[in-house]
Amino acid sequence: MPVAVTPAAAIRYRRLFPDPEGARPLGWFFAEQLLESRADSAFPTNAAGGDEDVNAYLVGLLSAWATGPGSAGIQPGDDPSLLPPDPAMGSRARAEHFRRQADHRLLALGLFDREDLVRRRRGAWWLADGDSRVRAATVARCAYEQAAASLAARAGNEDGRVVVWRKLARRLPDYVHVLQTLARRRLGLGARLADADLARLGFAG
Repeated sequence: MPVAVTPAAAIRYRRLFPDPEGARPLGWFFAEQLLESRADSAFPTNAAGGDEDVNAYLVGLLSAWATGPGSAGIQPGDDPSLLPPDPAMGSRARAEHFRRQADHRLLALGLFDREDLVRRRRGAWWLADGDSRVRAATVARCAYEQAAASLAARAGNEDGRVVVWRKLARRLPDYVHVLQTLARRRLGLGARLADADLARLGFAG
């Protein structure tokens, strides 16, 4: 059954306190939260050279993640490395394939501390959690490199996407850390409610 996807541009949010601007696009929310998270993290914006372009890319990635299914066509584990796409696939299609594999793992590691969001388990059952995270980060970094190389062959090294993907590949653990800061300090992902809090919400057993 097809899944309806709502474009991020169609979703608007309203701040809790009075805001004369009224409802804002969803991207504004993620931009504000991401920039605050970078300031709070150990890897602030431009800490290792200009990377405002990566911030813009991450805002778009987060907005897309929040508005539709993100696991269609995602290969679990290290399959992107072991089962590459058809060699006959065009360079742009190859770049898109590897970009999706890398983006998925970046979000899974950063927001949910998981290898991917395809399987119910946090990672492979035969690997310790730490080893699963290392594998996911390695696959993501290689996939970004493959995406950048595939697109550069057609669009050139100065293409904005090529530049961003290479930055993400080079500093992947740092960007995972930024998203972890966003998830825990700004979005409350992974927070645990006390029994008293659950009782107030009506979920006490």
